[in-house]
Parts: sequence; C-alpha cells; structure tokens
Amino acid sequence: MSKPLRRTAAIVAAAALAVSLSGCTAGQWQYEAPPAAGVQKDDGGIKLRNMLVVTDGEGTGMILGAIASRDEAAEVVGLGYAAEKEDGSYGELNAVPFEASIAKGKTVILDGAETRFNSSELLVGRLAEVAVVLDDGRRISLLAPVMSAEHPDFAAAWDEASA
Repeated sequence: MSKPLRRTAAIVAAAALAVSLSGCTAGQWQYEAPPAAGVQKDDGGIKLRNMLVVTDGEGTGMILGAIASRDEAAEVVGLGYAAEKEDGSYGELNAVPFEASIAKGKTVILDGAETRFNSSELLVGRLAEVAVVLDDGRRISLLAPVMSAEHPDFAAAWDEASA
C-alpha cells in the first residue's frame, strides 16, 4: 500500500470513528439534564437502572429508578429496602408492596407513585440496600444513594408521587 493510500485510509478510519463515537447521544442528550444519581446493576437479563431512594427526612421515602427485562418476560412481586446504620451495616429488608409485569425488552419505571413507604431510618447522604424480588425467587439487591426530596432533581418527582 502506497504512502498516500495509507494516509487516506487513516483519515477515513479516523472520520468514521469520530462519527460513531459522537452518534451515541445524537438527538437524545440534553445539556441541562443532570447526570444520573442512581446506581445500576445487571443480573442475567434483568437490569436495574438509576435506582435511588428519596426521603423527606420526616419519615416518608420512595424508591425511584427502572427495571428492564432483556431476555424474557419477568414478574416483579415486591421491593424492599434497608437503611444504612451508623456502623455501616444494614438491617432486615422492609417490604414495599409493588408488583409489575415486564414484557421482554421492556422497562417499568419506578416514579415513586407506587413505591412510597414510611421510614424514619433513612438519612440523606447515606446508602440504602434496595432489593427487587422476582416471582422465580430471585432477589436482586444493590446499594442505592439516599437523596433529599427537596433536591431540585427530585422535588418534581416527589410532588407528583405525593399528589
């Protein structure tokens, strides 16, 4: 391969790489959108996305996030949470009554309307263990941040779910 031909091939490859890297957010990214505050976890074909706990600091909380099923339909039969204690441990899970059917390739959004609970144990800035319970007996757990209901990123969701 001649030198000019190699140079042309390198320029074409670099341009193709630049286009492919910039295309991942084309049309969907919004400058003013805050970064996701929640955490993610994949367990087989089940994906937990942007999971977090929001609390008003007065005894009410809610779980926010999304649950997706990549490979096959799934049935969520419950949620649970356990607040982080001062020593860094977590107690027993407290049940949050929640059920949802998730079709293959679909996502269920947890917007707080059906995932509210009462708890005086949650402290903003700490973590909470959050668990998703499936009808096949699986329990997928992760450690999610506890955020304030007054935080501008979550105030609207809090107000809508509280209405």
